[in-house]
Amino acid sequence: MKKSVRFSKDTKQRIIDEYLASTGLNTFRADEFVDWLAGQPEHEAYAAFYGMTDEHAARQYRIDMARDMASGLRIIAKTEVIESGVASVKVTEYPAYISPVKGRKDGGGYEPFDPSDEEAQAELRRQAGVQLAAWLNRYRGSAENIGLDMTPIEDMVRVLRDEKEEAA
Repeated sequence: MKKSVRFSKDTKQRIIDEYLASTGLNTFRADEFVDWLAGQPEHEAYAAFYGMTDEHAARQYRIDMARDMASGLRIIAKTEVIESGVASVKVTEYPAYISPVKGRKDGGGYEPFDPSDEEAQAELRRQAGVQLAAWLNRYRGSAENIGLDMTPIEDMVRVLRDEKEEAA
């Protein structure tokens, strides 16, 4: 099996810009790009899309489908909270499974999430920080354009990632 090809963001941008320029299109459509690339065996991105058998590509697609199946499941944790002698139940929702980053290079997998496990909580917080930073990087401009202060979100990213310096 051939290892998938990864491109940096700059390379992806250049490939798409060059594709649009060479085809005269002004909108990137994934299906049209894949069809165009099929006829470009010398293109640097060709191997990433066509450098495997259809059987291997179908298997990878099915693996991605299985990941999607596990990634959206949720569990509910109920905790009794007593304040000023009054008991109440705090309900918190968590993912049913998490994929720890440390094992992903070796194939990884999804582990059942245990809300009472501090290591699992720390892993989930780190992943939350990464995702929130990604959101911030993508949408910062549009939020700041209408005058929103992104400092509180930057602070949340730092806390979630357990970082002291600038995070986002």
